Amino acid sequence: MTTVFEAITDDFLDDLGAIAALVGTFGASSHPIKARIAAANSSTLLLAATFEEFVREMAREFARAVVLSASSVDNLPKKMTATAWKRTMDGLGRIKFDKSENGLSDAFGSAQSRFSIVYDFCRGDLSKDIYRELIHNERNMRPDQLNELFNVSGLGNVCRLCYEKPIMRSFYGEDDNSNLGKKFFSSFNDFFERRNDIAHALSAQKSNGPQQIETDIRMMTCFAQALRETLEGAAPLPSAMQSAPEHENAPGG
Repeated sequence: MTTVFEAITDDFLDDLGAIAALVGTFGASSHPIKARIAAANSSTLLLAATFEEFVREMAREFARAVVLSASSVDNLPKKMTATAWKRTMDGLGRIKFDKSENGLSDAFGSAQSRFSIVYDFCRGDLSKDIYRELIHNERNMRPDQLNELFNVSGLGNVCRLCYEKPIMRSFYGEDDNSNLGKKFFSSFNDFFERRNDIAHALSAQKSNGPQQIETDIRMMTCFAQALRETLEGAAPLPSAMQSAPEHENAPGG
């Protein structure tokens, strides 16, 4: 049976295939240099945004699994409720109020709804959907930020769990864990440095070449498959399945 993590990963891999096709189409030397630069820059920005949304979706589903596994709010990772509360309050503080009557009404209604959801959740109603507030990255999805999105659900150092998978070892051609970690952090940090250079200087007359983007896509493909495998192994069972009584094997039992 397909897991939710597999379904999200498959969608992400489809998106990567589309980005690779874009690079292949406009990377040919027959296109004007400005068109090739624009295509490469657009592909890099799109790749970063697509990757970040993929990680957020995976982190939200893992958080949902952790909540479903808990019999009460007291059994949740302490960081989860605190983070959900803080991020909701921070979001409410950034609401901009339209001075019109309808604008004020909409803003107050939205604020009340968002507050009620996190309040009820922290008070014990685990059916409330707090995951969009809970899983939110403030910075680029570099390894430290990526780890943080899963730490709130009690999963420590998800990056290490992923880069030690065989598919990532094969990508980096490395068996030593220390060197493997260095290569992983270096490659992801380098990608986002290049992404930021493009975002902050769109008029630049140089960009990542097709081969570099293809390498980035392979890296994220391998990471996505490693993350799926990691989360499928780490996600807890729902509390209802944990407490289900075993069937008696004795005749007539």
